[in-house]
Amino acid sequence: MVFKVIVGAIEIAVLVACAYFGYQWAIHPDETYEPWLFLGGLVFVALEIVRRYEIHLIKREGKNLTPGELVKHSEELRKQFQEEIYKCRAEKLRKDVIIRHVNRMDSYPETDDNGKGISPWFRAGLLDTYHKGIMVGLRFGTLSEGPDGWRFTNYKENEEGDIKVYMVGKIPYENIEGVNFDGDEYYYFPHIFCHFANKGEPYEEIVFCEEIDMGNGHPYYKEIAKYDEVRENSRSWGGEYFA
Repeated sequence: MVFKVIVGAIEIAVLVACAYFGYQWAIHPDETYEPWLFLGGLVFVALEIVRRYEIHLIKREGKNLTPGELVKHSEELRKQFQEEIYKCRAEKLRKDVIIRHVNRMDSYPETDDNGKGISPWFRAGLLDTYHKGIMVGLRFGTLSEGPDGWRFTNYKENEEGDIKVYMVGKIPYENIEGVNFDGDEYYYFPHIFCHFANKGEPYEEIVFCEEIDMGNGHPYYKEIAKYDEVRENSRSWGGEYFA
């Protein structure tokens, strides 16, 4: 997103410069403004090449996929995850999964206790899929209703909370490199290998969801609020953490 904004700003600047030099050339035909206009044209061509082939030219953490490749990758993972979710619900199995950072594979199975950033691997609950990826449960607790919306329950004031919710991380398929559904000798549940491509985390966003029983063992996770909104409300109206 930031990259696209920068490219757009450069394009606008070059367009203004070309318009200026073009005007000067029109009123002063004897002056040598042609090189500047030629340079502006080259910049536009270069920006168009970068825009079209950005995914191949710029290396960033995550899978560098064309739109067609992303569709194929997403559909393959969607089918696999939905099959796993349906199996767990039908057989009443645990929903545990291990989220692992592909750039720090050697950190497993040891735990990282330095307290800096998110752990290279951690346990979560595979709750459901959504249109772009999977929903994993990070924590379960309560929220309380405040003047501006939902906030963390203030346990110091002996609040009990107004609603029970999951803190849910949404992981898009493009941030998932692969899955081992069989587990290993340490943890027998699925291992999901992710790119922590969003500020050092695998999620595109974190939200709070209420679990609604749809009958026959099929829950629905209704989004109640976004994590950032709840955290901001909590700073103003009490509640230090989610639990």
